[in-house]
Amino acid sequence: MPKVIVFVHGAGKYRKEYYKETLVGLKELLGAQPNAVGVWYSDLLNHSALKHKTRGADGAEVENFKAAFSMLVHGDFNSLPHYERHNAAFILPVQFLAEMIASDLAQIAEYLFLSKTYNAVQTRMRDALNKALGMGDEIVIAGHSLGSVVAFDCLCETAVNSNVSTFFTLGSPLSKLRRLNIRTSDLGAIPGNIGEWLNLYDTTDPMANALGPLFPSRPFRLRDVFVDVETDPIRSHDYFHNEQTLAELAAAML
Repeated sequence: MPKVIVFVHGAGKYRKEYYKETLVGLKELLGAQPNAVGVWYSDLLNHSALKHKTRGADGAEVENFKAAFSMLVHGDFNSLPHYERHNAAFILPVQFLAEMIASDLAQIAEYLFLSKTYNAVQTRMRDALNKALGMGDEIVIAGHSLGSVVAFDCLCETAVNSNVSTFFTLGSPLSKLRRLNIRTSDLGAIPGNIGEWLNLYDTTDPMANALGPLFPSRPFRLRDVFVDVETDPIRSHDYFHNEQTLAELAAAML
């Protein structure tokens, strides 16, 4: 049976068939459209629920997370070599950068701190993996941004039941979550049951970083791949329309 690719979208508003455009690009490279399953959870993210939580006793935890995450974005930009600072946003204050990523960060926080949202999203992820397992012998997972965290969390628990040949994280915030102690370096069931982990990142992407240094595991191969998506911090987060990303995904499907 052929491989099946499972797409997991990031923060933002997505329609159910958001991955169809990417499939068109993969079809051009592969000569045939691959079997695919899309994890859709955009309808589960409810900003009003998070706002209610921030008014509660533990609301400070959410606000502190957002502030600390924004500080990491600012620090990562400032640590870039000058020749990589293509955009004026890299020298603007933390507050500006926080506003620039505020919408995505709110949805990330909702997933991380609201157990109801977390559980509902994870149910969608597990259902998609089970569906993919019934369609093929091997699975390729492509998780973008928050979707990379959703897939990571699921695989840490359930990878033992899956035959995942390649796990892609695209523009992943996992490095920042690890540095903030929101996630640990423990890969759970991932090392023994996934062939390879490819982390695609652009240094101008405010969410993304290399992951290898923060998720060491000798029996497992995690490969960081720099992808020159864009020079603008917002557009540089759009990996699914990038030719290099498509080429990496297509190669994994062979």
